[in-house]
Amino acid sequence: MKKAAVIVLALVCLALVVAYVDGRDKARPDAPVDVEVLRRDFQVEINVVGELDAAQSHMLSSEIQGTDGKIIYLIEDGTRVKKGDTLVRLDPLPYQTQVEGLQAEVAELKAAVEAARQMMAFEENQVEQEIANAEYNLNVATLELRQFEEGDGPLKISMLQEERQKAKLELQRYEAFYNDLLQLKKEGFDNKSEISAAEEKVAVLREQHKEANSRFESYRKHVYPALLESARAKKQNALLMLEQTRQGGVHKVAKAQATLGQIAGKVAAKEAGLDQARVELEKTEIKAPLDGIVIHYETFRDGEKRKPREGDSVFMGQPILYLPDISKMIVKTRVREVDLFKLSLGQKGVVRVDAYPDTTFNGDLTFIGALATSEAPGSGQEKYFQVIFTVAGGDPRLRPGMTCRVSIIAQAVKQAVVVPTPAVFSGEGGEFCYVRTGWGAYAKRGITTGAHNEDVVQVVAGLEPGERVSLVPPQAD
Repeated sequence: MKKAAVIVLALVCLALVVAYVDGRDKARPDAPVDVEVLRRDFQVEINVVGELDAAQSHMLSSEIQGTDGKIIYLIEDGTRVKKGDTLVRLDPLPYQTQVEGLQAEVAELKAAVEAARQMMAFEENQVEQEIANAEYNLNVATLELRQFEEGDGPLKISMLQEERQKAKLELQRYEAFYNDLLQLKKEGFDNKSEISAAEEKVAVLREQHKEANSRFESYRKHVYPALLESARAKKQNALLMLEQTRQGGVHKVAKAQATLGQIAGKVAAKEAGLDQARVELEKTEIKAPLDGIVIHYETFRDGEKRKPREGDSVFMGQPILYLPDISKMIVKTRVREVDLFKLSLGQKGVVRVDAYPDTTFNGDLTFIGALATSEAPGSGQEKYFQVIFTVAGGDPRLRPGMTCRVSIIAQAVKQAVVVPTPAVFSGEGGEFCYVRTGWGAYAKRGITTGAHNEDVVQVVAGLEPGERVSLVPPQAD
């Protein structure tokens, strides 16, 4: 009996001790809370907040030269449009007036061109006729010279020479007859009437022979050379007139061509101006180059920062609106400098848009900036790098400017020894955990950590799965 009573008493004491210790631990507000060291998969994610934008967008502005553009129609902000839809109309009146004025000037100059062309044709025809007449005169002069040199001149000389020869022969015949009569007179046969008549005849023939000889010599020595020189001069003059006519014709035609070319040049210049005016007129209507959503461009206008509206004046190159291509969207955001080493191009991620919290979109990291920025440069604040995340596929619900949250999967760790992030402490000796060694007892143990996210830390060395570590530093009694 005594032995049984001792055993019961011992059990009661043990129960009291356990109850005391357990009650003591629960009563302490700083009692350690420990968890089990596990082996499992986890992902290292970088969570950032960004803004949706189109991967490509077309900025549309006035292309009209100068500052005469005035908006008379502007499509509403946020309107979905198709390629070719009219987005902006600028006041076309100044350009229509310019086009009409230039059209009238071009028509007038074209009429002047036609008149100049007809004048040139007339001058060319006139010159051709004048040259033909001059060539005819030259041919006539050449033929007359040849005819005189080879025909009329020598023939005339021959005729005069023959006339002189006949006069000479006739004179010689009558002189012989007259001499015969004188001889008969000496012989006693005196025929005074015949001698007198023969003497008169001889005198007349001598005069005729003298005149014939004079005519021959005069023609041969004076008339023929003069007529020959005159014929040659006439030919030379005709040749000179032909050359002058040709040169004068060239000058006349060239002058007419120059006049035509000058007017044609004016026509070309006016037509170029007309073409430019027509282009400017076409530019008064700005159309969508692709499907998209219209977003009015906000900038300083009339001393205030605002979006454009009808009635505003615009100058060449001043943005009016832009048309994002919403078929491919990106997220523009930034990451902390301390997280930069975790990123590489091509990493996958998930996008959640605040407007559609129940929908997720996949994508890839496609750009990492090269320069760091801070909220206030030079202030020593934390620095950031710009990154761009491209959303896979397209969704008509996505709009530029929407706020979204991106979870970039920087690393996927397989079957690693992990502990919760609060279980890892750091001090002078490095990182460590408080490992449970017994009931309510913990020992400080150094560890080597690897990858980590917001929830867990990989323990490369120092812990084994199944051990328990404290989430808060234990306090000594």
